[in-house]
Amino acid sequence: MNPAFNNIMNKYNMHSLCILELRNKLIEQFNLLIQDDSKFMALEGIFDSISTNEVPSIVPEEHYKIIEARRNKRLTGETKGQSWEEVKYRLKQKYGF
Repeated sequence: MNPAFNNIMNKYNMHSLCILELRNKLIEQFNLLIQDDSKFMALEGIFDSISTNEVPSIVPEEHYKIIEARRNKRLTGETKGQSWEEVKYRLKQKYGF
């Protein structure tokens, strides 16, 4: 098999094991927690806050399109980015920061 593919699969398997361990730990902790009736109100608040209902973005779709277009230009070499050091230097020169 391809070594790169094996490396990816090993990382995926390690990630899956970590997720499984975390899931089991949370289930164990949750089982202890639900034995205390006073915790149900807090749990309800937590579950409400992590609701899977998607909230519409306040960022207009057009902004995402602009960012995507700029990213594509950067990836294809059509535009050149600057390092953080270059940006800091330019700002110091222009504004005296």
